Amino acid sequence: MPTCKPSIKPKNKHLQSFLASSKIRLLRIFNSNTIKTFSEKIQLNLKSAVLEGYVTKKEKAEKLYILLHGWEGSVESTYIQLLANELYKNKNSTIFRLNFRDHGETHHLNKELFHSCRLEEVCEAIKRVTELYPHKNVILCGFSLGGNFALRVAANAKRYGIKITKVFAISPPINPKNSMLAIEKSSLYSKYFLRKWKKSLVKKEKNFPENFDNNQYQEIKSLDKLTEVLILKNTDYNSTDEYFKAYEINTQVVKSILTPTHILMAEDDPVIPYSDFDELEENQNITLYITKHGGHCGFITGWNMQSWVEKHILENS
Repeated sequence: MPTCKPSIKPKNKHLQSFLASSKIRLLRIFNSNTIKTFSEKIQLNLKSAVLEGYVTKKEKAEKLYILLHGWEGSVESTYIQLLANELYKNKNSTIFRLNFRDHGETHHLNKELFHSCRLEEVCEAIKRVTELYPHKNVILCGFSLGGNFALRVAANAKRYGIKITKVFAISPPINPKNSMLAIEKSSLYSKYFLRKWKKSLVKKEKNFPENFDNNQYQEIKSLDKLTEVLILKNTDYNSTDEYFKAYEINTQVVKSILTPTHILMAEDDPVIPYSDFDELEENQNITLYITKHGGHCGFITGWNMQSWVEKHILENS
């Protein structure tokens, strides 16, 4: 395991996690946000879903980067925009930012709710993107739940005919149940995610009210309970344990990853238990980078609000 000692400041894990998504960080690209300026919205009509993304093309690009956001994030998330801008500015590359189902104002595109086991449609979307924008080198970058998806996509790449040359997974949940328990232990994070999820559900209900008949989800005050209610009602899973198990990064997933993969993780991540990474099986294709500080998807290196993640991906892709 490589020893990583980037200069992470501030040291506070909660502040790091907050800054990861904070719009304050976008001030450094206020006058030069090329990703938003030159992006084109693309609708992907797939077999299993309709998804949406944004592409920023560069003439004669050598690489294609596909970026996956975290749960209740979107293509507009701060960490996605900043990484995309750095890659576009410093690499001869095309950037595709994918919205998961029910993220980024796409709640109207699919009747069924998003959940974390919808791997098939994400794999189909990535395959379609690589066909629409063929490049010799395809790099997949995912944050948080997007990192978990990236690892599972890599494990199933051969099955779906996806050609990826490198994967970066930042702060990915390894054992989703443990991550849920870690979030529930903190009123700060549980309230944050519960509020964002309920706002998303309101948007879904406006588009498909028949799916929410007599559903009192707004009165639920626990993420775990809300997960249970929605999973039992809207999926074939019989329990939250069964659901969490279905998208964990287990031995089979790890063994199936044939693509060079970097996992970036902070020891002080408040929502992804560091101990979960001790359970990962060894795979010569996977390199785990652990930093002492960085929080969840933060890794901010100072007052310039830049993230070590951006530097690492730039230098290693």
